[in-house]
Amino acid sequence: MRFEYTRQGGSGLTYDIEVDRHGSYAIRLNEKVLKRVTALPSYVGKPRWGSKKLEADAAGDAKKAIEAFKTDAG
Repeated sequence: MRFEYTRQGGSGLTYDIEVDRHGSYAIRLNEKVLKRVTALPSYVGKPRWGSKKLEADAAGDAKKAIEAFKTDAG
């Protein structure tokens, strides 16, 4: 899933977030990858095809990471 997120503070830049159903995400600003997190490939109890919950959790984590950035400089 891809969506845009605008930081609450700072200069209000809009970041592109891409998440998948396995819990991985990437944050981009002006086509430049600022942060990429890759989920573990497998663990006990992990759904084989991923889940909407893992996707939603990854989206929330990405938003928290954007809010934690010290500056809006790209």
